Amino acid sequence: MKDTKIYIFNSASRAAQYGIGTYINQLTSCLNRDHLYFEVIYLHGEGKEVSVSNEKGYRQITIPDVVYRPARESDYYYRNVAYLLEEYIPQDKNVEYIFHLNFMSNTQLVSSLRKRYKCKIIIVSHYTNWSFALFGDERKLFSILNKSSEKRTLAEKQIYKNIKTDIKMIKKCDRFICVAQHTLDTFLKISDIDKSKCLVISNALKDEYKEIKPGDKLAVKAKWNLHNETKIILFVGRLDESKGIEFLIQAFKNLLNTKPDTRLILAGDGNYNRWFKEAGRYSTKITFTGRLDRKEILELYQIADIGVMSSLHEEFGLVALEMMMHKIPTIVGNTGGLSEIIEDNITGLKVPIKTVNGKRKISPQLLSNKMELLLENESFALEIAKNGRNRFLEKYELSSFRDKLLTLYKSL
Repeated sequence: MKDTKIYIFNSASRAAQYGIGTYINQLTSCLNRDHLYFEVIYLHGEGKEVSVSNEKGYRQITIPDVVYRPARESDYYYRNVAYLLEEYIPQDKNVEYIFHLNFMSNTQLVSSLRKRYKCKIIIVSHYTNWSFALFGDERKLFSILNKSSEKRTLAEKQIYKNIKTDIKMIKKCDRFICVAQHTLDTFLKISDIDKSKCLVISNALKDEYKEIKPGDKLAVKAKWNLHNETKIILFVGRLDESKGIEFLIQAFKNLLNTKPDTRLILAGDGNYNRWFKEAGRYSTKITFTGRLDRKEILELYQIADIGVMSSLHEEFGLVALEMMMHKIPTIVGNTGGLSEIIEDNITGLKVPIKTVNGKRKISPQLLSNKMELLLENESFALEIAKNGRNRFLEKYELSSFRDKLLTLYKSL
C-alpha cells in the first residue's frame, strides 16, 4: 500500500497574510490531528536562496521570487520550481503525491509538476483576479465575455485573459475546489469544465468563542479607552475600496445623528489618508487601529455590539464567520460568499449591492438604518447573534471542513 504525502502550495504574498493564510492554518491543523504527512511550500518568497523551516512542527519550504522581463517569461519560474523541488521532495514509487494548490493562473506549474511526479493535483479557488477587478459584478463579466476582442478595453482584455487562464488551469487539475457555491456556479456558466471533478468545500474555523463576564467586558473596554456605555461598531479587514469602507463611514456619520455615543472601529491596514478624508470632522469618533495581532482582534470581538462587513465583493467572508462565531450580530453586503453565510433577518442582516453608472455601491442610509435597528432592539440583536453562532456551529465549524477534506483526499 502506498504512503500518501500532501504538499500544500501557497504564495508568500499579501493575500497569504489574510484569508488564504487562515485557510492554510485550518488545513494544517486538520492534517496534524489525523497524523497525515504534509509540508507547506511557499512561492515568491523573499531572499535569494531556498529556505527550509520546521518552526510550526512541519516542514516549510520557501522558494524566493524572481522578476522576469518580459512578464511572460514567468513561466520559467514555475518550471524551475518543479526542478528545485526534486531536491527536497525525492521521487518514490511507493508514495502517492498530492499537490494542493491555493492559487490560480499558473498552468506552467501544474504541467511541470506532472512531468516530474506521478501525482494528483487539487486547486482551490480562494479568489479570482477578475472577480476582484469587477467587485463580483457577474453582469459586467458576461458583458465582457460577449464582446468581440476589438471592442474590449485593455482592462477587459486582461480580465478575459485571466478567465481563460483560470479555466485552462482547472482543466489540468484532478479536482477543482471552490470555497463558495457562487464561484462554482459562475465557472460552470462561462466554461465547459468537467462538473464531476468540481466541489464546494466552504471555509471553516476552529471555535474560539469564550463567554465573557460583564465585569471582564468592562475591563477590556477600559483597556481600549472606551466608555462603558459606548456602543461599538466593528469592521475587521483590509481598508480597501472593495470592502465598502466609503459607504460604511458615510453610514456611521448618519448613525451619529441618532446614536451619538457610538464608536466605529476599523481594524486593519490600508490607505488611512483616504479614509481620514472621508471621515472629515467625524474622525474623532472613528478608531483606525492598523493591523492587530490575533489576541487584540479577539478582544475587540468580545466588546463589539455590531459587526459590519460592508464588502462590495467577498469570495467567501471569513471575518463575517468569525463575528458569528463570537455571537456578534452582523451586517453584510449581499454579495458573493457573504450571501451564502448569512440568512437575512435570521443569522444576520444584509444590505443590497447595486450598480450605479458602472460602479458598485451600498446605500449608506440603508446600512445606517440596519445598524440603528440592532442598537435599538436589543432582543432582536440577541436573537440574530444566537442564530448566527448556531449556524456557525452547524455549517462552518472545523470538524465539517475536516471530514470533507479527508473524503476528498481519499477519493483521488
